[in-house]
Amino acid sequence: MSDAVLDMYNALEDIGFTQNQIDEMDIVYHLKRLARRKEASKEKPSKNTTASDKPLYIDQIPGL
Repeated sequence: MSDAVLDMYNALEDIGFTQNQIDEMDIVYHLKRLARRKEASKEKPSKNTTASDKPLYIDQIPGL
């Protein structure tokens, strides 16, 4: 672990956090990070829309 991370953990313990509380914060942080990665990796919709993707309005239906 880098010195900065160790200093951060020491500072959290100095202000009264227990090791268990720090571990819980780590778990929540990593789960949120994984969720952001999953959202970012989802395929973004293409800007090329097909006829079935475009909205259909009542005046576009023949015979109505």
